[in-house]
Amino acid sequence: MNALDELGHCPDVATLKPALQRLCGKFGRIARMDILTAMHEGRKQAICFLRLDSPEKEQVLMKTLGVGCFGGEIVFVVDLSAPMTSESAGPSSQWAEFEDFN
Repeated sequence: MNALDELGHCPDVATLKPALQRLCGKFGRIARMDILTAMHEGRKQAICFLRLDSPEKEQVLMKTLGVGCFGGEIVFVVDLSAPMTSESAGPSSQWAEFEDFN
């Protein structure tokens, strides 16, 4: 199990944010974090977009975690462990608010 797989134990964005901060904070200061939640094939997912305080640190994070970038931001998808409800049965998405972690 890799570090990103462990994030799948998070049931929601409120739990995922501090877990991401702990994981990604090992590589440098998080300058920006945006999370888009979505339903895909019956699974709740979090699409995570990150920026660290330097491109060099971002390269180390991407290589270590095996993730890529899109539009200059580190991006990866986390399958959340939230149980399915009748409200979450259809496709949907929602942005989470960014909070500066300093």
